[in-house]
Amino acid sequence: MEKSRKLNDRGVKALISVAVILILAISAFGVVYGVYGWAFITTRPVKEYKAQVYARLSEDAEGGGVVFLGDSLTEMYDLAEHYPEFDVYNRGISGDTTDHMLERLESNVIALNPDVVVFLGGCNDIRHGVEVSTVIENISNIIGTLKTRLPDTPIIVQSLYPINTESSGIFKNTPGQATVEKLREANVLLEALCADLSVTFVDMYSMFADESGNIRSEYVLPDGLHLRPFAYYKVTARLKPIIAAFMYE
Repeated sequence: MEKSRKLNDRGVKALISVAVILILAISAFGVVYGVYGWAFITTRPVKEYKAQVYARLSEDAEGGGVVFLGDSLTEMYDLAEHYPEFDVYNRGISGDTTDHMLERLESNVIALNPDVVVFLGGCNDIRHGVEVSTVIENISNIIGTLKTRLPDTPIIVQSLYPINTESSGIFKNTPGQATVEKLREANVLLEALCADLSVTFVDMYSMFADESGNIRSEYVLPDGLHLRPFAYYKVTARLKPIIAAFMYE
């Protein structure tokens, strides 16, 4: 009888331990989801699924308006809140690289026949070790394709944003192989590319960077990569007058 009671006690303790672990796991998931939404899942199947959803939405959309193409910084940008006066389409996919953006360009962007395209990308490539020259080549192909398929559509290209390259991060996303030097090099080349291709370049890097070239701590989430919600008001203040000038010309 005593042995049976001890076994039962162990079973109860095990169940309690499992319950505590589940509660902690669910709580952690809730915290992360509350901050990032589904943007914290960056696997290839999830990115492909999002691209397919965007493609279906594009088929049913009225078209025109402003399309924002990008990665997580775009996906987490509440465009409806910041641009209520425009028809806006968010085509950001967390973790996306410029080669995948090029793959989905036709179905996610061009199919909408937008009045303006706002592009942001390249940081994820650099984080994963892609050479800066390859990133610039991919962006050049994106811009070239847009200009060919949408010759009357203005293109706004944002610079790469600063990140905290000194942080290992507490979530999945980390600086990886990105450095201040690589991000700065990419922005210099990107600005020159935009000048050569006659598209609008917008410097976001200097607006958010500190003296070392890393993102200022008050603007970034604990992962060192993503903007806090209020920081998007600075983004909007920089972009909206440019977008409005094209929309109302």
